[in-house]
This record gives sequence, C-alpha cells and structure tokens, in this order.
Amino acid sequence: MTNILVFGAGKSSSYLIKYLLDCSSKQFWQVTVADSDLNAALAKIGDHSFGTAVQLDIHEELLRKRQILHADLVISLLPPSLHFIVAKDCIDLRKNLITASYLSDEIKGLHVDARNAGLLFMNEMGLDPGIDHMSAMKIIDEIERLGADISSFKSYCGGLVAPESDNNPWHYKISWNARNILNAGKSGAHFMEQGFEKTIAYQDLFNEYELIKVNGLGSLAAYANRDSLSYRTYYGLEKVKTMLRATFRYQDFCIGWNAVVHLGLTSDEMKFTDLRLTYFDWFMKATELFEGNTPSQKIMNVTPKEKELAMNLIDWLGLFEKEEINLQGEMSSADILLQRIEEKWRIEEHDKDMVVMRHEFEYARKNIETHLSSTLIVKGEDKTYTAMAKTVGLPMAIFAKLLLTNKIKNLVGVQIPIMKEVYKPVLKELTTFGIEFTEDYDG
Repeated sequence: MTNILVFGAGKSSSYLIKYLLDCSSKQFWQVTVADSDLNAALAKIGDHSFGTAVQLDIHEELLRKRQILHADLVISLLPPSLHFIVAKDCIDLRKNLITASYLSDEIKGLHVDARNAGLLFMNEMGLDPGIDHMSAMKIIDEIERLGADISSFKSYCGGLVAPESDNNPWHYKISWNARNILNAGKSGAHFMEQGFEKTIAYQDLFNEYELIKVNGLGSLAAYANRDSLSYRTYYGLEKVKTMLRATFRYQDFCIGWNAVVHLGLTSDEMKFTDLRLTYFDWFMKATELFEGNTPSQKIMNVTPKEKELAMNLIDWLGLFEKEEINLQGEMSSADILLQRIEEKWRIEEHDKDMVVMRHEFEYARKNIETHLSSTLIVKGEDKTYTAMAKTVGLPMAIFAKLLLTNKIKNLVGVQIPIMKEVYKPVLKELTTFGIEFTEDYDG
C-alpha cells in the first residue's frame, strides 16, 4: 500500500485531504495526516478507513523521521519556515516532497542533492504561487506559438471575502494562515514597469496600490508582491518591459493596513509582558515614537489623507479598547495584533470566501497590438471548504496523483510547476472542480 504523509491539518488542508481520501480506495493509498493538534487531524480524515491521524510536533526529530521513513510521498502544509526541516529529512530518507509555499533559498540549495538522489521536490504548487504559474505559462506558451512578442505581463491574486459574506468595514476575513496575512509585504516589492525597475519598501507598499476593474466585482486594490523580476527567467520573459506580480485586496483594507504598518503594529521588536495590559495601553506604548497624546493624533501623523477611515478601521479592530489582552508569556506587537485579527476577522461557519486571480498580457504579432486578460473567480462553500483551501490544496493533490501513478516521469530536483507535462494535466483536472479562467481579448 502506498502511504502519503501530509504534514498539517490547518485551514488549507480540507480539499487536499478529501481528494486523497476519495482516491485512496481505488489507488490503494493510505493517507496519514500529522498535526500537533490531533483533533484537527481527526476532523479532516473523519472515519475513512484509509485515513490515519497522528499527533506530531514537527520538532520531535525521531517521530518526524519515523513518519517520513514509512511514507512514499510527503506533502507539507506546514508554515514556510518549517519546510526545510522536512526537506532535509526527505533527502536523507529518499522521499519526494510537495509544498505550496514560495521556494526558499534553503530548499533551492538542495537541488543538486535531490537531483542526484532521483528525487522531486515540487514547490509553489498551490494557488499563488501555483495556479498562477501554471495558468500564466499556458498562455505564454500559446502566445509564443503564434510568434508574438510579449511586452507586458501583470499577475494579480487575492484571497478575499465573498460579497454575500462581506459584513465588516475591512472587507476581509481569514481563510488561510493568519500569520502569513500579518507578515504580508514585509519583504517589500521589486518589479519592472515600462522598462524601469522599481522597488517599494514595506512602509510604502500598502499606499502604492492600483485599482483594477474585475467584471462582477467592481474595482479591487492591488499592491506589488515580493520580487516579480525573479520569475522573468522561469517564465522566459527576460525581454518584457513590464513585469508585475501583485496581491488583491479591497481598497479600504489597504488604507487601514497602511496605517497599521506605519504605526509599527506589525513589528516583532518591542516585547510586552504586563499581565494587566489593555489594548489601548499597548497601542499607546507600541506607537510611543509617534507624536500625539491620542490615537487620533498618532494616526493623523501617519495617514493624513485618509485619517477618518483609518481611524474607524483600527477602532473596529478594538485596538483602543480598555479590554485586557490575553498575554501568553512575552508577546510582541505582531503577536498581539495577530491575536486580535484572528478574532475580529474570523470566518464564521457559513461564511463564503473568494479567490480572485487575473493575468494581463500585452503582446504584438505582425504589428498588431493585443491585450489579453485571463480571470479566475472561485467562491468557497463554508468555513471548512473554502475557496482558499480548494485552490491551494487541489493542485497539490492532483499533482500527487500524477506522480504516484507515473503520469509524471523523469522530473527531478527542486522545481516549480512551469513545465507543460505538469501544468496541462493539472489545469485540465482543475476545471472539473470549477477552477477555470475566462479570457478576454482587446486588439
């Protein structure tokens, strides 16, 4: 029997585990779900005869290696910083690995070892990164077959709340790892626009958004995401004049979060231990370097243009309340803010989230300029079966099936899903789950 080991039973795991279990009886797979929270793992496998739940602290080396040793394939849904621990074990124990996270320099450094061992470490096999790579490469290959020259490529993606469940002023609810939301943008952004390289620092990122019209949704705000230029080589777009990868949010979110960032509330530097500390006390101490004796004065200093809206948004988060913080040992401002947004942006049982992805291409063939947009909109079912879990989990699950059934061969080393033999079958099957792009041409 083939044993698939899944590390992590969090928010993004529901569709992945369900897909693997649905295939398990036919494929004769055993699906082992390991998580520090045994109840979370048990909830995901239910009473399925081919599912096993294991309680495991990823830092317990012997238990971790024992599970990996008995696996035929490892899928990691752990926080990005923990993938490398698993990856090193997979090298030592000769196991293939799939993750949905951005390819880190540490894992990239394992390429030669993985290749020499005949192993495949497929990274960025989720939504963004993941579906964005595969859908973009499909279009890029099609345009190049026409003999056209691509001059501009922009890619946008965001996990949002569906309009029917949008009932808070931030227009946002958490459908994935809240820590990732808190840390979004901390590395700044590097991209190319009209032939000029541009860099935006974290402090300015949420103020430097553009508004993009999406059919049926109106305008969404998009802020630049990480290092867009690193993908020029992967995509074969070294000659483009514009190259941008960006994240979708609603405009009010960007205005509010811009104030939060400028006030230093996402910082890990300042620590707090006072057990009687209230949110108001924390806010004033965390922002003591900013002029003003009141929250309003401090916010005015960092966001003078949208002061009233920013003030209302931060107030709605409860950051000015006299309520005592549930301090758990020493906590940073980022820790305290994380605790608050997990409560305030909590997705309720029957809430629906939404994933929106959009690619925009400009290319020329025989002196005819063409603009192509390709748009994906996916809505979730409820709190468990979210659009985020669907679009993150299913690409990994489908790829796992392709790998285990020998539909993917001779692919080794550390990779991301940009090759035809990967994106064609994965995108094709994703359409059966309603994950399908709509294309519009102009020109």
